[in-house]
Amino acid sequence: MYKIRSKKFTILLTLIFVLGIMLPLAGPASAVSVNSVDRLVAVGSDYNGVLGNTLTLQEDSNFITHFQAGQSFRVTLPSPMKWNAAATVVSISSAAGVDTFTGTNKLLVSDQTLELTIPAVTNRNAAQQEFITIAPSIDVNGAVGDITVTIDARDSAITGGVIIIGRAGAAAGIVVAESVKNIGEVGVGGIIRIDETVLGAFGAAETLTLKLPTNFTWDDMAASDIVLAGGFAAGTVGTLTGNGTRTLTVPLTNLTGTSRGSIYITPKIKAGKNASFGDIEVSVSGPDVGDHDVVVAKYVDWGVDIKIKEVKELLAGKFDDVKTEKITIEENVVASLIANRNLSISLPDWVKITDITDTAQSGGNLNINFTAIRNGLDGKESDLDIRISRSAAPTTTGKIEFKLALSIEGDKSGDIVATIKGAGVEATQLVIAKAVAPVTLSPVAAADVKIGVQNQDAPDLLITESKKGALEVTAETTATGAKGYVTVTLPAGVVFAATPKVSVVEGNLDIEAENVRLTESDTVLSIPVKAESTKASTIKITGVKLTVNRTVPEGALKVKVGGSAVIENSRGSVGWLRNTTAGGNSADIDAGEFATSNIASVTIANVVTPAPVDTKRTASFVIGSTTYTVGGVAATMDVAPYVKDGRTYLPIRFAGQALGVAEENIFWDNATRTATLIKGDRVVQFTVGQKAVVINGTRVAIDVAPEITNKRTMLPFRHIATAFGASVLWDATTQTVTMEL
Repeated sequence: MYKIRSKKFTILLTLIFVLGIMLPLAGPASAVSVNSVDRLVAVGSDYNGVLGNTLTLQEDSNFITHFQAGQSFRVTLPSPMKWNAAATVVSISSAAGVDTFTGTNKLLVSDQTLELTIPAVTNRNAAQQEFITIAPSIDVNGAVGDITVTIDARDSAITGGVIIIGRAGAAAGIVVAESVKNIGEVGVGGIIRIDETVLGAFGAAETLTLKLPTNFTWDDMAASDIVLAGGFAAGTVGTLTGNGTRTLTVPLTNLTGTSRGSIYITPKIKAGKNASFGDIEVSVSGPDVGDHDVVVAKYVDWGVDIKIKEVKELLAGKFDDVKTEKITIEENVVASLIANRNLSISLPDWVKITDITDTAQSGGNLNINFTAIRNGLDGKESDLDIRISRSAAPTTTGKIEFKLALSIEGDKSGDIVATIKGAGVEATQLVIAKAVAPVTLSPVAAADVKIGVQNQDAPDLLITESKKGALEVTAETTATGAKGYVTVTLPAGVVFAATPKVSVVEGNLDIEAENVRLTESDTVLSIPVKAESTKASTIKITGVKLTVNRTVPEGALKVKVGGSAVIENSRGSVGWLRNTTAGGNSADIDAGEFATSNIASVTIANVVTPAPVDTKRTASFVIGSTTYTVGGVAATMDVAPYVKDGRTYLPIRFAGQALGVAEENIFWDNATRTATLIKGDRVVQFTVGQKAVVINGTRVAIDVAPEITNKRTMLPFRHIATAFGASVLWDATTQTVTMEL
């Protein structure tokens, strides 16, 4: 059912609402203070005293004059905490002055509750914004957790509520070593810092005990080595006892303050003759500290720590951008590097030092003249001397840092090992870089070419960059730079019958395919580079046809890759020193140069002599006899064959000769006790004690194993003959084994 109100009734309600706003209130309209604490204080559960912080009840700027004399409010602690009422200072202030709550204005009505009454104005201006401050002094009385005060506004203009003013916890000290220092027979360890975890954790007087490991003693420790800070700043360090022993006693007094204290100890340590190298741990204890063990130092032998940030791959044959990562040589203990002596750095003779850069030195009063060292380089040596110099006697360890710019012989690869010694440093080896060939050369497939035959097909060739940009369009072989070419060179007696086709099949290298030429009487294929790659690339050479004259020996036919795009540091350039050309000439080996102009060669084909007719090879051996025949011709061995486990055993050398294996193609590896025989494209391997033969990498089981008899390697003849495709016959009557190939 709807109710209908008259217009007069509505107007009356509105009038009552407006009048209500205009009429003054009998008491405060609302809570008008802003309450805060300047800091939270951590104390022990047994703490009894001034906290050292301040609780402020600030009159809101919009409600000035609302703090009035005679207004009362209560401030209550949680049980079992108690107020120290006399030591708790309460005051009210304005810009004009301060009044203090005393007498009946500050009543302790219980252990936990203070009743406070705002005093009448005597020396302050009540028309200004006012502040009530409470500097609490309490007895924690075993409590643990937050220390809170509850404000009950009563009839005052104070905002009521609960405020956390601190925390109570177990009293203790935290002990840490701020660093770990390397020391020798005497030295200073990392500073020991002891912090109060809570205010009042330490008593006014405290005695610390510091104990070293066996065979270490305290070395001339004094009160000046102990620094008191924070709430302990006004404290006193007494007379230390225990120098020359393992145990040091440190008496401290007057450790009072309104904030947590800290103790800093600089440990001076001496090692005895039987002291062990390694960590030095100090045991720290005290009545209020507890027991703590901290490592403050490491006892090390005289010497240096030598390391490199990273072992980089560096291209062989190049001048520019061939630099190691940062090498660091740091003393283990003070003065490990002997002043006025040379620290020598030696590299393999296939590496030359062209510059020393990014040099730095620190600590130990080092004063090395790196400028003079750099200017003294000639780029022709594989070693470098660093003269150790100091501006004064060192008190700290020193550190040297630098990078080396190198020139690496074009056909070399592998670890570049530096030997560092001198100035008190025992010879130490460090891998500072890895040499990498700029390109690799490989045939697509194997092939045979015949002596005295023209225009023979040879396999395709692949030239693959090891890194992007390895093949350079402009080489630093002249002062202004020279055109980059890749060359493929044949051995003497072999020529290209026609110009092969050259193309880039991987990556984005750009070559001048239209300008590929045969030079030097058709023995060299020259490929000009048009633009360097940003992705490692591969050049493919196809349609290779060779003419082999009759002076070429049988065996592997090898080609070499080189040219200015591949190798810059050959004799023909002007040299390189301190990151620029050196102004040399093509007749000399200048700074950073080597005689090498090609990288390692690769076999492109095997040279064979065409046989006019097919012939068979026969050989016969008689058990117990040193006489044997090959092709009907008698010969003599120094060891007679014998039969074991139904198999005839022959010395490796004569077994191989019977099969037509050249003596230089018979190899023995003493470490693995493996015999290797190579004939044509067939590689056969036997290992002493193993019932297997490996033929071109494929392992085949056999029923007996090779053995060593009277210091001679003996092979089961039937198995080695079969491995090379021969047939074997046995005549039991004459005790003769015959091979036919």
